[in-house]
Amino acid sequence: MSEVNNLKHSVKVTVVSVNEPCSAGLTEGRSFIIRDKGCMVLENSDNICPELLNSVFPACMAFASGGNVPWENERGEAKVACPDPFSRVVVKVERLLKE
Repeated sequence: MSEVNNLKHSVKVTVVSVNEPCSAGLTEGRSFIIRDKGCMVLENSDNICPELLNSVFPACMAFASGGNVPWENERGEAKVACPDPFSRVVVKVERLLKE
């Protein structure tokens, strides 16, 4: 079994807009943190749906590993949208500095 590298950074995901009520109950300003505790741990993640988590996962992994995403100008920050065409939840994904 190979040793797993620890993530370099935690990542914060914050809801910046919601077009119509989200079926998972997400509202503007809600946030959750992804931390490395031997595996990725979601903190304060009540009501996050798998669809949104799947959408933010690539940016979260890039930022947690110290990388960036090529479609954003800001280093360590990206906007990602939920695939639900009605609620259109948009979140900001941002790399947090190591504590």
